[in-house]
Amino acid sequence: MKLIRLCVSAVFTAVIATALLLDNSVSIGGVVFGNKISRDISEVHTPIRHSLAESWPHQNTWFCPGGSAPGGIADVSIEIINASAEASQALVTGIRQGLGVIPTEALVRVEAGERSLVRLADLVPESSYMGAVVEVDSADMIVEQTYLGASGTTDRALCQTRTSDLWLVPSGATRLAEKGEEMVLLVLNPFPHDAVLNIRFASDVGVDTRNGVVVPARRVLALDVASEVPVAEQISATVNVVFGRVVVSRVQSRGLPLESDEQFPAALSVTPAVSTLSPLWYLLDLNNSERIDVVTVLNPSSDEVAGVDLELIVDGDSGVVQRVPVELTIAPGEARQVCLNAMQRLEGIGSYIITARSITGLGVAVLHESTDAVSAADPEETPSTCDPELGFGSENISLAATSGLDVGTTRWLAPLRSPDHGISIFNPAAEALDAQVSVIDEQGKRLVVAVNIAPQERARFSAAELGSDAPIVEVVATAPVLVSRDLSGVSQHQLLPAVVASAALSVGVEP
Repeated sequence: MKLIRLCVSAVFTAVIATALLLDNSVSIGGVVFGNKISRDISEVHTPIRHSLAESWPHQNTWFCPGGSAPGGIADVSIEIINASAEASQALVTGIRQGLGVIPTEALVRVEAGERSLVRLADLVPESSYMGAVVEVDSADMIVEQTYLGASGTTDRALCQTRTSDLWLVPSGATRLAEKGEEMVLLVLNPFPHDAVLNIRFASDVGVDTRNGVVVPARRVLALDVASEVPVAEQISATVNVVFGRVVVSRVQSRGLPLESDEQFPAALSVTPAVSTLSPLWYLLDLNNSERIDVVTVLNPSSDEVAGVDLELIVDGDSGVVQRVPVELTIAPGEARQVCLNAMQRLEGIGSYIITARSITGLGVAVLHESTDAVSAADPEETPSTCDPELGFGSENISLAATSGLDVGTTRWLAPLRSPDHGISIFNPAAEALDAQVSVIDEQGKRLVVAVNIAPQERARFSAAELGSDAPIVEVVATAPVLVSRDLSGVSQHQLLPAVVASAALSVGVEP
Protein backbone atom coordinates (compact mmCIF):
# COMPACT_ATOMS: atom_id res chain seq x y z
CA MET A 1 0.00 0.00 0.00
CA LYS A 2 2.78 2.45 0.86
CA LEU A 3 4.45 1.63 -2.48
CA ILE A 4 1.23 2.61 -4.26
CA ARG A 5 1.07 5.88 -2.31
CA LEU A 6 4.67 6.67 -3.25
CA CYS A 7 3.83 6.01 -6.90
CA VAL A 8 0.85 8.37 -6.68
CA SER A 9 3.13 11.02 -5.20
CA ALA A 10 5.63 10.53 -8.03
CA VAL A 11 2.92 10.90 -10.65
CA PHE A 12 1.75 14.18 -9.19
CA THR A 13 5.35 15.41 -9.05
CA ALA A 14 5.34 15.31 -12.83
CA VAL A 15 1.89 16.69 -13.59
CA ILE A 16 0.82 19.31 -11.03
CA ALA A 17 1.73 22.89 -11.88
CA THR A 18 2.90 25.36 -9.28
CA ALA A 19 0.56 28.11 -10.50
CA LEU A 20 -2.91 28.40 -8.98
CA LEU A 21 -5.98 29.92 -10.56
CA LEU A 22 -8.86 31.64 -8.76
CA ASP A 23 -11.86 32.07 -11.05
CA ASN A 24 -15.62 32.79 -10.72
CA SER A 25 -15.11 36.53 -10.18
CA VAL A 26 -17.91 38.37 -8.38
CA SER A 27 -18.05 42.15 -7.98
CA ILE A 28 -19.51 43.48 -4.73
CA GLY A 29 -19.60 47.18 -4.07
CA GLY A 30 -16.76 47.76 -6.53
CA VAL A 31 -14.63 44.99 -5.00
CA VAL A 32 -13.93 41.99 -7.22
CA PHE A 33 -13.99 38.66 -5.45
CA GLY A 34 -11.88 36.03 -7.16
CA ASN A 35 -9.39 36.55 -9.96
CA LYS A 36 -9.27 34.99 -13.40
CA ILE A 37 -5.61 35.84 -13.94
CA SER A 38 -3.27 32.88 -13.52
CA ARG A 39 -0.39 33.72 -11.16
CA ASP A 40 2.41 31.87 -9.45
CA ILE A 41 1.53 30.62 -5.98
CA SER A 42 4.06 32.98 -4.40
CA GLU A 43 2.10 35.90 -5.87
CA VAL A 44 -1.32 34.59 -4.94
CA HIS A 45 -0.44 34.14 -1.26
CA THR A 46 1.45 36.16 1.28
CA PRO A 47 3.88 33.79 3.04
CA ILE A 48 2.85 32.56 6.47
CA ARG A 49 4.37 34.84 9.10
CA HIS A 50 2.52 33.67 12.18
CA SER A 51 -0.28 31.34 13.22
CA LEU A 52 -3.07 33.86 13.93
CA ALA A 53 -5.93 35.07 11.77
CA GLU A 54 -5.77 38.66 10.49
CA SER A 55 -8.53 41.15 9.78
CA TRP A 56 -7.21 44.35 8.25
CA PRO A 57 -6.92 45.98 4.80
CA HIS A 58 -4.34 43.52 3.45
CA GLN A 59 -6.57 40.51 4.08
CA ASN A 60 -10.01 39.87 2.57
CA THR A 61 -10.25 36.07 2.21
CA TRP A 62 -11.04 33.56 4.96
CA PHE A 63 -10.55 29.80 4.56
CA CYS A 64 -12.83 27.57 6.64
CA PRO A 65 -12.05 23.80 6.76
CA GLY A 66 -15.59 23.38 8.03
CA GLY A 67 -17.17 20.37 9.67
CA SER A 68 -19.82 17.74 9.17
CA ALA A 69 -23.35 17.65 7.89
CA PRO A 70 -26.22 17.95 10.42
CA GLY A 71 -26.30 14.94 12.71
CA GLY A 72 -22.59 14.30 12.28
CA ILE A 73 -19.66 14.77 14.63
CA ALA A 74 -19.58 18.59 14.17
CA ASP A 75 -22.49 20.21 12.31
CA VAL A 76 -20.98 23.45 10.98
CA SER A 77 -22.25 26.97 10.29
CA ILE A 78 -20.31 30.08 9.29
CA GLU A 79 -20.66 33.28 11.32
CA ILE A 80 -19.59 36.59 9.77
CA ILE A 81 -18.88 39.38 12.26
CA ASN A 82 -18.65 43.03 11.19
CA ALA A 83 -16.46 45.12 13.51
CA SER A 84 -16.27 48.01 11.05
CA ALA A 85 -18.17 51.29 11.09
CA GLU A 86 -20.15 50.55 7.92
CA ALA A 87 -22.27 47.75 6.52
CA SER A 88 -20.21 45.18 4.63
CA GLN A 89 -20.82 42.21 2.38
CA ALA A 90 -19.35 38.73 2.21
CA LEU A 91 -19.45 36.05 -0.45
CA VAL A 92 -19.64 32.56 1.09
CA THR A 93 -18.68 29.76 -1.30
CA GLY A 94 -19.40 26.23 -0.13
CA ILE A 95 -16.92 23.40 -0.72
CA ARG A 96 -17.93 19.75 -0.48
CA GLN A 97 -16.29 16.41 0.17
CA GLY A 98 -16.01 14.09 -2.83
CA LEU A 99 -18.28 14.03 -5.85
CA GLY A 100 -21.90 15.10 -5.81
CA VAL A 101 -24.17 18.11 -6.04
CA ILE A 102 -22.25 21.29 -6.87
CA PRO A 103 -22.25 23.68 -3.88
CA THR A 104 -23.81 27.12 -4.17
CA GLU A 105 -22.82 30.59 -2.96
CA ALA A 106 -24.44 33.06 -0.57
CA LEU A 107 -24.01 36.83 -0.71
CA VAL A 108 -24.44 38.11 2.84
CA ARG A 109 -24.86 41.71 4.00
CA VAL A 110 -23.78 42.37 7.58
CA GLU A 111 -24.62 45.68 9.24
CA ALA A 112 -21.99 47.55 11.25
CA GLY A 113 -21.44 45.95 14.65
CA GLU A 114 -23.65 42.97 13.84
CA ARG A 115 -23.26 39.28 12.93
CA SER A 116 -24.78 36.97 10.35
CA LEU A 117 -24.97 33.16 10.45
CA VAL A 118 -24.87 30.97 7.33
CA ARG A 119 -25.85 27.32 7.70
CA LEU A 120 -23.27 25.61 5.53
CA ALA A 121 -25.43 22.56 4.80
CA ASP A 122 -27.78 24.89 2.90
CA LEU A 123 -24.96 25.64 0.46
CA VAL A 124 -23.44 22.15 0.34
CA PRO A 125 -26.20 19.53 0.10
CA GLU A 126 -25.65 15.78 0.29
CA SER A 127 -22.09 15.90 1.61
CA SER A 128 -20.85 14.27 4.81
CA TYR A 129 -18.24 17.01 5.33
CA MET A 130 -18.07 20.56 4.02
CA GLY A 131 -16.03 23.75 4.21
CA ALA A 132 -16.13 27.26 2.76
CA VAL A 133 -14.18 30.19 1.38
CA VAL A 134 -15.46 33.58 2.54
CA GLU A 135 -14.42 36.75 0.72
CA VAL A 136 -15.22 40.07 2.41
CA ASP A 137 -15.26 43.58 0.96
CA SER A 138 -13.78 45.54 3.88
CA ALA A 139 -11.38 45.35 6.79
CA ASP A 140 -12.46 44.50 10.35
CA MET A 141 -14.54 41.54 9.23
CA ILE A 142 -14.15 38.30 11.19
CA VAL A 143 -15.22 34.83 10.05
CA GLU A 144 -15.72 31.99 12.54
CA GLN A 145 -17.11 28.48 12.40
CA THR A 146 -19.72 27.35 14.90
CA TYR A 147 -20.32 23.68 15.67
CA LEU A 148 -23.08 21.50 17.08
CA GLY A 149 -22.14 17.97 18.09
CA ALA A 150 -24.45 14.99 17.67
CA SER A 151 -25.15 14.98 21.43
CA GLY A 152 -25.85 18.71 21.61
CA THR A 153 -22.39 19.94 22.60
CA THR A 154 -21.08 23.08 20.91
CA ASP A 155 -17.78 24.61 19.87
CA ARG A 156 -16.37 27.52 17.87
CA ALA A 157 -13.21 28.04 15.80
CA LEU A 158 -11.75 30.85 13.74
CA CYS A 159 -11.33 30.38 10.02
CA GLN A 160 -7.81 30.93 8.69
CA THR A 161 -6.60 33.87 6.61
CA ARG A 162 -3.68 32.02 5.03
CA THR A 163 -3.15 28.71 3.28
CA SER A 164 0.13 26.89 3.94
CA ASP A 165 2.31 23.97 2.89
CA LEU A 166 2.91 22.86 6.51
CA TRP A 167 0.36 22.11 9.24
CA LEU A 168 0.95 20.69 12.71
CA VAL A 169 -1.48 18.98 15.08
CA PRO A 170 0.31 18.52 18.41
CA SER A 171 -2.28 16.34 20.14
CA GLY A 172 -5.24 14.04 19.65
CA ALA A 173 -6.58 10.61 20.62
CA THR A 174 -8.30 7.71 18.84
CA ARG A 175 -9.53 5.36 21.59
CA LEU A 176 -13.11 5.35 20.32
CA ALA A 177 -14.31 2.02 21.68
CA GLU A 178 -12.55 2.36 25.04
CA LYS A 179 -12.85 6.06 25.85
CA GLY A 180 -15.13 7.48 23.19
CA GLU A 181 -12.27 9.40 21.56
CA GLU A 182 -12.62 10.20 17.86
CA MET A 183 -10.13 12.31 15.86
CA VAL A 184 -10.68 13.64 12.34
CA LEU A 185 -8.36 15.84 10.27
CA LEU A 186 -10.23 18.20 7.95
CA VAL A 187 -8.19 19.41 4.97
CA LEU A 188 -9.54 22.21 2.77
CA ASN A 189 -8.14 22.69 -0.74
CA PRO A 190 -9.79 25.88 -2.06
CA PHE A 191 -7.88 26.00 -5.34
CA PRO A 192 -8.58 24.56 -8.82
CA HIS A 193 -5.64 22.15 -8.74
CA ASP A 194 -5.23 19.01 -6.65
CA ALA A 195 -3.01 19.10 -3.58
CA VAL A 196 -0.82 16.23 -2.42
CA LEU A 197 0.11 15.61 1.21
CA ASN A 198 2.60 13.53 3.16
CA ILE A 199 1.41 12.96 6.74
CA ARG A 200 3.46 11.67 9.67
CA PHE A 201 1.67 10.36 12.75
CA ALA A 202 3.64 9.91 15.98
CA SER A 203 1.84 8.30 18.90
CA ASP A 204 2.26 6.19 21.99
CA VAL A 205 1.75 3.11 19.80
CA GLY A 206 4.44 4.01 17.25
CA VAL A 207 5.06 6.06 14.12
CA ASP A 208 3.13 5.75 10.87
CA THR A 209 3.27 7.70 7.63
CA ARG A 210 0.81 8.17 4.84
CA ASN A 211 2.32 9.61 1.69
CA GLY A 212 0.69 10.77 -1.51
CA VAL A 213 -2.65 11.75 0.03
CA VAL A 214 -4.57 13.60 -2.70
CA VAL A 215 -6.97 16.40 -1.81
CA PRO A 216 -8.93 17.08 -5.00
CA ALA A 217 -9.32 20.62 -6.30
CA ARG A 218 -11.93 22.65 -4.42
CA ARG A 219 -12.73 19.84 -2.06
CA VAL A 220 -12.63 19.01 1.63
CA LEU A 221 -10.94 15.80 2.74
CA ALA A 222 -12.00 14.27 6.07
CA LEU A 223 -9.34 11.86 7.32
CA ASP A 224 -10.38 9.53 10.14
CA VAL A 225 -7.13 9.26 12.08
CA ALA A 226 -8.25 6.02 13.74
CA SER A 227 -8.05 4.33 10.35
CA GLU A 228 -4.33 5.17 10.32
CA VAL A 229 -3.45 4.92 14.04
CA PRO A 230 -6.14 3.13 16.04
CA VAL A 231 -6.31 3.06 19.83
CA ALA A 232 -3.78 5.83 20.44
CA GLU A 233 -3.90 7.67 23.78
CA GLN A 234 -1.75 10.51 22.44
CA ILE A 235 -1.09 11.23 18.79
CA SER A 236 0.45 14.13 16.87
CA ALA A 237 0.36 14.78 13.15
CA THR A 238 2.68 16.68 10.81
CA VAL A 239 1.13 17.51 7.44
CA ASN A 240 3.62 18.39 4.70
CA VAL A 241 2.02 19.63 1.50
CA VAL A 242 4.07 18.38 -1.44
CA PHE A 243 2.00 20.25 -4.05
CA GLY A 244 -0.40 23.11 -3.54
CA ARG A 245 -1.49 24.77 -0.32
CA VAL A 246 -4.28 23.77 2.05
CA VAL A 247 -5.86 24.59 5.39
CA VAL A 248 -6.14 21.98 8.16
CA SER A 249 -8.11 21.66 11.38
CA ARG A 250 -8.57 18.94 13.98
CA VAL A 251 -11.93 17.64 15.16
CA GLN A 252 -11.66 15.85 18.51
CA SER A 253 -14.65 14.24 20.19
CA ARG A 254 -14.53 12.61 23.60
CA GLY A 255 -17.30 10.86 25.46
CA LEU A 256 -18.47 7.59 26.89
CA PRO A 257 -17.23 4.26 25.47
CA LEU A 258 -19.35 2.80 22.70
CA GLU A 259 -20.63 -0.04 24.86
CA SER A 260 -21.90 2.32 27.57
CA ASP A 261 -25.66 2.67 28.07
CA GLU A 262 -25.29 6.03 29.88
CA GLN A 263 -26.58 9.14 28.17
CA PHE A 264 -23.97 11.79 28.91
CA PRO A 265 -22.86 14.37 26.36
CA ALA A 266 -19.62 13.94 24.48
CA ALA A 267 -17.08 16.75 24.53
CA LEU A 268 -16.30 18.38 21.19
CA SER A 269 -13.29 20.47 20.23
CA VAL A 270 -12.58 21.80 16.74
CA THR A 271 -9.15 23.44 16.59
CA PRO A 272 -7.22 25.01 13.70
CA ALA A 273 -3.93 23.24 13.12
CA VAL A 274 -0.73 25.24 13.65
CA SER A 275 0.53 26.74 10.40
CA THR A 276 3.96 27.93 11.46
CA LEU A 277 6.76 26.98 13.82
CA SER A 278 7.97 29.39 16.48
CA PRO A 279 10.64 29.32 19.19
CA LEU A 280 8.27 31.19 21.54
CA TRP A 281 4.59 30.70 22.33
CA TYR A 282 2.19 32.21 24.86
CA LEU A 283 -0.87 30.63 26.50
CA LEU A 284 -2.89 33.22 28.39
CA ASP A 285 -5.84 31.50 30.08
CA LEU A 286 -4.97 28.73 32.50
CA ASN A 287 -6.58 28.16 35.88
CA ASN A 288 -5.28 25.40 38.09
CA SER A 289 -8.22 25.46 40.48
CA GLU A 290 -11.14 25.06 38.07
CA ARG A 291 -9.97 23.02 35.09
CA ILE A 292 -7.86 20.11 33.96
CA ASP A 293 -5.08 21.67 31.85
CA VAL A 294 -2.66 19.80 29.57
CA VAL A 295 0.00 21.47 27.42
CA THR A 296 1.49 19.58 24.46
CA VAL A 297 4.70 20.66 22.70
CA LEU A 298 5.49 19.11 19.30
CA ASN A 299 9.00 19.01 17.84
CA PRO A 300 8.51 18.32 14.11
CA SER A 301 12.24 18.31 13.33
CA SER A 302 13.46 15.11 11.73
CA ASP A 303 16.92 15.19 13.29
CA GLU A 304 17.20 17.77 16.10
CA VAL A 305 16.30 17.43 19.77
CA ALA A 306 14.28 20.37 21.12
CA GLY A 307 14.92 21.76 24.56
CA VAL A 308 11.87 23.73 25.68
CA ASP A 309 11.30 25.69 28.87
CA LEU A 310 7.70 26.08 29.97
CA GLU A 311 7.54 29.04 32.32
CA LEU A 312 4.43 29.72 34.35
CA ILE A 313 3.88 33.41 35.05
CA VAL A 314 1.57 33.71 38.04
CA ASP A 315 -0.68 36.68 38.72
CA GLY A 316 0.31 38.19 42.06
CA ASP A 317 -1.45 40.77 44.24
CA SER A 318 1.91 42.11 45.38
CA GLY A 319 2.87 43.11 41.85
CA VAL A 320 5.81 40.71 41.95
CA VAL A 321 5.71 38.22 39.07
CA GLN A 322 6.23 34.62 40.18
CA ARG A 323 7.86 32.21 37.74
CA VAL A 324 7.64 28.43 37.84
CA PRO A 325 9.91 26.72 35.27
CA VAL A 326 9.26 23.32 33.67
CA GLU A 327 12.03 21.89 31.48
CA LEU A 328 11.27 19.56 28.56
CA THR A 329 13.53 17.55 26.25
CA ILE A 330 11.67 16.47 23.10
CA ALA A 331 13.07 13.93 20.63
CA PRO A 332 12.89 14.60 16.88
CA GLY A 333 9.38 14.15 15.52
CA GLU A 334 7.89 13.60 18.97
CA ALA A 335 5.51 15.46 21.29
CA ARG A 336 5.65 15.86 25.06
CA GLN A 337 2.66 16.47 27.29
CA VAL A 338 2.63 18.22 30.66
CA CYS A 339 -0.31 17.60 32.98
CA LEU A 340 -0.32 20.83 34.95
CA ASN A 341 -2.87 19.73 37.55
CA ALA A 342 -0.66 16.80 38.54
CA MET A 343 2.22 19.10 39.53
CA GLN A 344 2.17 19.59 43.30
CA ARG A 345 4.18 22.80 43.15
CA LEU A 346 1.31 24.44 41.26
CA GLU A 347 -1.31 23.80 43.94
CA GLY A 348 -3.12 26.92 45.02
CA ILE A 349 -1.60 29.32 42.51
CA GLY A 350 -4.91 30.13 40.78
CA SER A 351 -4.76 31.62 37.30
CA TYR A 352 -1.57 32.00 35.29
CA ILE A 353 -0.12 32.18 31.80
CA ILE A 354 2.54 30.00 30.19
CA THR A 355 5.40 30.84 27.87
CA ALA A 356 6.95 27.98 25.91
CA ARG A 357 10.46 28.95 24.85
CA SER A 358 12.78 26.81 22.72
CA ILE A 359 16.16 27.30 24.39
CA THR A 360 18.01 26.29 21.21
CA GLY A 361 15.84 28.42 18.93
CA LEU A 362 14.32 25.39 17.20
CA GLY A 363 10.75 26.02 16.09
CA VAL A 364 8.04 24.01 17.86
CA ALA A 365 4.22 23.93 18.00
CA VAL A 366 2.15 24.19 21.17
CA LEU A 367 -1.41 23.17 22.05
CA HIS A 368 -3.31 23.80 25.27
CA GLU A 369 -6.25 21.49 26.08
CA SER A 370 -8.52 22.23 29.00
CA THR A 371 -11.38 20.18 30.40
CA ASP A 372 -14.20 21.15 32.73
CA ALA A 373 -15.56 18.08 34.48
CA VAL A 374 -17.92 18.48 37.41
CA SER A 375 -18.52 15.24 39.31
CA ALA A 376 -22.13 14.10 39.33
CA ALA A 377 -21.67 12.83 42.88
CA ASP A 378 -20.20 16.09 44.19
CA PRO A 379 -20.73 19.10 41.87
CA GLU A 380 -18.33 21.23 43.91
CA GLU A 381 -15.42 18.81 43.56
CA THR A 382 -12.98 19.53 40.75
CA PRO A 383 -10.76 16.65 39.57
CA SER A 384 -7.13 17.19 40.57
CA THR A 385 -5.48 14.86 38.07
CA CYS A 386 -5.42 14.66 34.29
CA ASP A 387 -7.08 11.28 33.86
CA PRO A 388 -9.52 12.12 31.04
CA GLU A 389 -11.87 9.36 32.19
CA LEU A 390 -12.88 11.59 35.11
CA GLY A 391 -14.83 13.70 32.67
CA PHE A 392 -16.81 10.85 31.14
CA GLY A 393 -18.97 10.18 34.20
CA SER A 394 -19.96 13.79 34.58
CA GLU A 395 -23.17 15.72 34.13
CA ASN A 396 -21.25 18.47 32.38
CA ILE A 397 -18.31 17.74 30.10
CA SER A 398 -16.61 20.36 27.99
CA LEU A 399 -13.30 20.28 26.16
CA ALA A 400 -11.44 23.37 24.96
CA ALA A 401 -8.27 23.48 22.90
CA THR A 402 -6.21 26.34 21.55
CA SER A 403 -2.78 26.76 20.03
CA GLY A 404 -0.53 29.39 21.50
CA LEU A 405 -0.04 33.00 20.44
CA ASP A 406 3.24 33.55 18.60
CA VAL A 407 3.05 37.30 17.89
CA GLY A 408 1.78 40.52 19.37
CA THR A 409 0.24 43.61 17.83
CA THR A 410 -1.14 46.98 18.86
CA ARG A 411 -4.75 46.36 17.74
CA TRP A 412 -6.93 43.30 18.28
CA LEU A 413 -10.57 42.37 17.70
CA ALA A 414 -12.28 39.91 20.05
CA PRO A 415 -15.94 38.92 19.55
CA LEU A 416 -17.62 37.67 22.75
CA ARG A 417 -20.92 35.82 23.03
CA SER A 418 -22.29 36.26 26.56
CA PRO A 419 -21.79 38.35 29.73
CA ASP A 420 -19.63 35.54 31.21
CA HIS A 421 -17.14 35.60 28.34
CA GLY A 422 -13.97 37.62 28.68
CA ILE A 423 -10.63 38.70 27.28
CA SER A 424 -7.07 38.59 28.61
CA ILE A 425 -4.54 41.26 27.59
CA PHE A 426 -0.90 40.41 28.31
CA ASN A 427 2.03 42.82 28.20
CA PRO A 428 5.13 40.81 27.17
CA ALA A 429 7.54 43.76 27.27
CA ALA A 430 9.93 45.05 29.93
CA GLU A 431 8.07 48.36 30.23
CA ALA A 432 4.52 49.30 31.14
CA LEU A 433 2.06 50.21 28.40
CA ASP A 434 -1.40 51.71 28.02
CA ALA A 435 -4.36 49.98 26.41
CA GLN A 436 -7.82 51.17 25.45
CA VAL A 437 -10.69 48.68 25.47
CA SER A 438 -13.72 49.60 23.36
CA VAL A 439 -17.02 47.89 22.61
CA ILE A 440 -18.41 47.73 19.08
CA ASP A 441 -22.09 46.99 18.41
CA GLU A 442 -24.92 48.18 16.19
CA GLN A 443 -24.84 51.55 17.98
CA GLY A 444 -21.21 52.15 17.02
CA LYS A 445 -17.93 52.07 18.94
CA ARG A 446 -17.47 53.42 22.44
CA LEU A 447 -14.45 53.48 24.72
CA VAL A 448 -15.12 51.60 27.95
CA VAL A 449 -11.80 51.20 29.79
CA ALA A 450 -8.33 52.72 29.60
CA VAL A 451 -5.81 50.63 31.54
CA ASN A 452 -2.09 50.67 32.31
CA ILE A 453 -0.54 47.19 32.20
CA ALA A 454 2.74 46.55 34.02
CA PRO A 455 5.49 44.43 32.42
CA GLN A 456 4.72 40.70 32.28
CA GLU A 457 1.20 41.17 33.66
CA ARG A 458 -2.36 40.75 32.42
CA ALA A 459 -5.52 42.79 32.41
CA ARG A 460 -8.73 40.78 32.22
CA PHE A 461 -12.28 41.94 31.51
CA SER A 462 -15.59 40.11 31.17
CA ALA A 463 -18.31 41.22 28.78
CA ALA A 464 -20.42 42.16 31.78
CA GLU A 465 -17.64 44.41 33.09
CA LEU A 466 -17.56 46.10 29.69
CA GLY A 467 -21.27 46.80 29.94
CA SER A 468 -22.48 44.53 27.15
CA ASP A 469 -24.02 41.09 26.89
CA ALA A 470 -22.24 40.02 23.69
CA PRO A 471 -19.84 42.70 22.48
CA ILE A 472 -17.26 42.86 19.77
CA VAL A 473 -14.25 44.10 21.73
CA GLU A 474 -11.46 46.24 20.29
CA VAL A 475 -8.11 46.50 22.11
CA VAL A 476 -5.70 49.26 21.07
CA ALA A 477 -2.34 49.47 22.89
CA THR A 478 0.67 51.78 22.79
CA ALA A 479 2.97 48.77 22.28
CA PRO A 480 2.40 45.17 21.09
CA VAL A 481 0.24 43.07 23.41
CA LEU A 482 -1.28 39.60 23.20
CA VAL A 483 -5.04 39.05 23.50
CA SER A 484 -7.05 35.85 23.93
CA ARG A 485 -10.70 35.00 24.59
CA ASP A 486 -12.24 32.76 27.24
CA LEU A 487 -15.71 31.80 26.05
CA SER A 488 -16.50 29.54 28.99
CA GLY A 489 -20.02 29.48 30.35
CA VAL A 490 -22.52 27.26 32.12
CA SER A 491 -22.72 24.68 29.34
CA GLN A 492 -19.58 25.30 27.29
CA HIS A 493 -15.86 25.81 27.61
CA GLN A 494 -14.06 27.45 24.69
CA LEU A 495 -10.67 29.15 24.44
CA LEU A 496 -9.81 31.14 21.31
CA PRO A 497 -7.26 33.73 20.28
CA ALA A 498 -8.41 37.21 19.39
CA VAL A 499 -7.94 38.42 15.80
CA VAL A 500 -4.95 40.45 14.66
CA ALA A 501 -6.13 43.84 13.33
CA SER A 502 -2.81 45.62 12.64
CA ALA A 503 0.71 44.65 11.63
CA ALA A 504 1.89 41.73 13.79
CA LEU A 505 5.33 41.69 15.40
CA SER A 506 7.38 38.99 17.10
CA VAL A 507 7.57 39.73 20.81
CA GLY A 508 9.74 38.28 23.58
CA VAL A 509 9.77 37.99 27.34
CA GLU A 510 12.50 38.99 29.70
CA PRO A 511 14.37 36.03 31.24
